[in-house]
Amino acid sequence: MDILQALHPRYLSGRQRVIWILLFLGVLGGGQLGAHFFTAPAVISPVPGLALAGLMLGGMVLWPAIFLGTVVSTFMFGGTLITLFLLPLAHSLQALAGVFILQKLDFDAKFSRLRDMFTLMGVSLIISAIVPTIGFLARYLNSLSGNSPAAMLSWGSWWTGCILSLLVVGSLFIAWSVRPRLAHTYKEGLEVAGIFGVLILILWVLSFTTFTSLGGVSLVYVLLAPLFWIAIRLGPRFTILALFLISVMFFAATFYGPHAPAAAELGARLFQLEIFLIIIAIIFYIITALQEERRVAIGELTSYINKLENALNQLSLQDRAKSDFVAILAHELRNPLAPIVSSLELLRLNLPASARDLPALDLMENHLKTIQRLLDDLLDVSRISKSKLILRKESVDLRSIIERSVQSIEKHIKTRGQTLILDIDREPVVLEADPVRIEQVVNNLLSNASKFTNEGGRIYLSAKREGEEGVIRVSDNGIGMDPQMLKRIFEPFTQLDNESRTSEGGLGIGLSLTQKLVEMHDGTVEAYSEGRNKGSEFMVRLPLLPAFSSVPLPEKKGHVLSPLSAPSDMRILVVDDNAAAAQGIGALLQHKGYTVAYAYTGKEAGDKLDVFKPDAVVLDIGLPDMDGYSVAKYMRGQGGFGGTLVALTGYGQDEDKERARDAGFNHHLTKPISIVDLETILVQSV
Repeated sequence: MDILQALHPRYLSGRQRVIWILLFLGVLGGGQLGAHFFTAPAVISPVPGLALAGLMLGGMVLWPAIFLGTVVSTFMFGGTLITLFLLPLAHSLQALAGVFILQKLDFDAKFSRLRDMFTLMGVSLIISAIVPTIGFLARYLNSLSGNSPAAMLSWGSWWTGCILSLLVVGSLFIAWSVRPRLAHTYKEGLEVAGIFGVLILILWVLSFTTFTSLGGVSLVYVLLAPLFWIAIRLGPRFTILALFLISVMFFAATFYGPHAPAAAELGARLFQLEIFLIIIAIIFYIITALQEERRVAIGELTSYINKLENALNQLSLQDRAKSDFVAILAHELRNPLAPIVSSLELLRLNLPASARDLPALDLMENHLKTIQRLLDDLLDVSRISKSKLILRKESVDLRSIIERSVQSIEKHIKTRGQTLILDIDREPVVLEADPVRIEQVVNNLLSNASKFTNEGGRIYLSAKREGEEGVIRVSDNGIGMDPQMLKRIFEPFTQLDNESRTSEGGLGIGLSLTQKLVEMHDGTVEAYSEGRNKGSEFMVRLPLLPAFSSVPLPEKKGHVLSPLSAPSDMRILVVDDNAAAAQGIGALLQHKGYTVAYAYTGKEAGDKLDVFKPDAVVLDIGLPDMDGYSVAKYMRGQGGFGGTLVALTGYGQDEDKERARDAGFNHHLTKPISIVDLETILVQSV
């Protein structure tokens, strides 16, 4: 089919037919032009470049256009039969070989890679030997038949002319025929027009005036300035165009300019000009290719950076959404817990004293505390991810923290029949730390040790001073961990495999939270285990207070409350849109002897302020008609309320507490609340 397409243009596409005609005319006209300007030993012919470009654009099936165009051109100048066959064959083979090699080497006509420019230059140096070699064969065969050529021509000068034609003419048509890119903006258009205007002006002065230097510097060197600008700023296409213009102007000046040499010297001068133009072309092709590859690389890098930034932004948004969801979930789960806690406390209070320690009640209370601890952990993880968790550091003895932690979990450990063995330093171990958060760390480690140790197992807890650090060790003889689990035990939401899980479950965030809290105190936490069923050990290292000495700290004596008793005339207004939660708290307060009234909206609370005249208001923040902060401001302002305001909310972050204080609240409690905590506030307010 390829042969048929080559011999019969009706098999060509419309585009190929147009290119076929243009290629034929170009080769014919180029041959005439080359013959007209031929001056031994220089060969000036655009045919090699036109032939290569034509086959690159239309395909190798267009080679007959080159062959026929060369035949007609040679015939018009009286070529012999040998020349009429071999010279067209040489030009056709040279173009076919060039296109074949370029395609095999994955040549890109946009010249966006350095390798593309080197490929074109390398191919031009190689294939340009075909025409002069076959041409000299034709000369030799002609000489055998008695037709000796008159012109003095060397193989090297012919080869040089072919190289220049391929580099300048061929690259021009190849580069500008593939989706030409002109200036995108008005500013770019001005830049192109301006720099080419300067280039043409310098070329005209150099070529057609007697003014050849500026300040003692040849204008040839001045010409390099716009060339560098074009190569670096405008890219390969405009660089190729600039070199084509330079070649045309310099050849025209050599023939017709005021500095044109004598006829005897013209050929040698033209050959020297060809060498000069080839060197300039190679240099600036390399420069512009390097710059273009750098520009493309920067563009790709910028694109990757933008994609990475977009991905990071998406991850950040997703992480923020996840944190917000976790915070909202924890808050929403606190609301149904509040009436459950209140009902459990009310149930225990209504029972006879001998029945208040029923195992069922203890079980419910323990599980409620577990749920509450999980919710607290969820909120803490959300705060840390948003960098909103604030440490309230103070000088604190690690021993007192350990004591409180043991008191809070001792009952749970005894319930499971486990033994807790303590090894606490006798001397003070003073840290500069947030005691609430360090107690949370110890509680998490003890809870995990108990959870993953069988009933009847042993748990060891030690707190020692080692050098300039306070070291907490929690170990057990429980189920242990394999090495793979040790590597990721502190990752969020990491769970042991199904065989190692316990019935108590968990969210897998306790150890992650522990690590973050320890790191916020400039400490470290590490996990150790010899393997499955060989127990585990967690070691926390915290820096000691720099000014710490071995002198024991004076004990802090807090205010000891006498048994709580409510004034008989103390009136409490409970405001919560959750009727069950409000009535649960109210029932507990009534059981303690308080007079209680209820309101379920902000407006209703404002109305009852004048009617009920409460001494204290327990006010939920999330009301349907207006938030609790606005209600509090109204009560303190227009309502003239001077009693105790207690904020009751599922949000317990530091900014929530600060906002509550600004609104006029005296106290801030996080759901679910204990009646003991609430009553302590009420009694102290009296």
